[in-house]
Amino acid sequence: MSFFFGRQAFYVLAGTALFLCLLPSQARAISPSNPAGGDFFLPFSDDAEMAKDFQALAPPFLPWGPNTSGPFFTGTAEVEPVGSWYLEPFAYDFINPDIAASSLYMPMRLAVGLGHNLEFDTFLPLIQNWQGVDPSQGFDHSASHFGVGNTHFEIKWELTSDANVYLPLARPAMTLTFDFWIPSGQYQNLNPQDFGTDQLGNGTYNEGVMFLLRKHVKPFMVYLQVGDIVENPSTVGAGYTFNNGITQIPFGATSSLHMVDGNLTYYAGAIEDVLNTEWGAGWLLEFYGETQSGTNLFFGAANAPAWSFFWLAPELEVTWPHNPKFSATWGAGVALPVYQSDYPRTYTPMGTVTLYFNGPFGYRGM
Repeated sequence: MSFFFGRQAFYVLAGTALFLCLLPSQARAISPSNPAGGDFFLPFSDDAEMAKDFQALAPPFLPWGPNTSGPFFTGTAEVEPVGSWYLEPFAYDFINPDIAASSLYMPMRLAVGLGHNLEFDTFLPLIQNWQGVDPSQGFDHSASHFGVGNTHFEIKWELTSDANVYLPLARPAMTLTFDFWIPSGQYQNLNPQDFGTDQLGNGTYNEGVMFLLRKHVKPFMVYLQVGDIVENPSTVGAGYTFNNGITQIPFGATSSLHMVDGNLTYYAGAIEDVLNTEWGAGWLLEFYGETQSGTNLFFGAANAPAWSFFWLAPELEVTWPHNPKFSATWGAGVALPVYQSDYPRTYTPMGTVTLYFNGPFGYRGM
């Protein structure tokens, strides 16, 4: 685990702890069956009134559905009920020991339940890149850069809810997501003295469609996600590093490149064992991979490299504090490389905390 992961993760967790200390004065415990238990923390002010107005949008109640941190790369099929929302900062430290480099990726996720089986999510990523001295690679001094990466928006549409949380062959929860990325991260006018650390995005507007599945089988949960991402063409210049994280346009290049990425296939899944339902405590084993082809679905042959990788990630989780009104779920793990093609062998320590602010109908999966 690099120095940057420890320092930035400390800031995130310390800020979270301070926030939690201030929270009790703002929210009181309440159960979905008794929505008149107290005022709701922003953006809604009165749960009792809201429960009355939105009773027709109440989600199905699951007899077993503990609130856990869940996997890092695989989405959750259930959507937030109307009136509930959560804030989830992540920290992924992508460490590449071959070139003494790391990239601390810290997306801040905000998810809001819209009702009608819909949820709106935004991801604002903060990135800290670092490159150490490595004479064999031509790096004669260290460099680092901090900034904002590409912004991600997502609409989740839940198609089905879990039919029975005890029977493995019962219908699972299934969801479609519609995703959109805008290139808010720096990718042009890169400084040669920064050795690529000042590149914080890839310059493309991306659209994606994902399929998500989750099945409860007490005490286990099974997750699956698969989807396709179309990356629109972009114009890039000297020093630009392609999506594979290896191939770079030389800094001496004088002409720009009309870049076409291939289609990106995303897949992930996990099995979760909830050892203690009350505390949402347990372990997960997750797999995660991406493959970028040599052809773009809409824009023809790619001139960016094709690449792929596959990782495995053991993870731990616990929920504290927790009550029907507010809960915080904590997760930590490490993603380990199993296979890569034209992609760096990256080791990735990870951490997250999810702050749930529950409306009159509780949290997702309840």
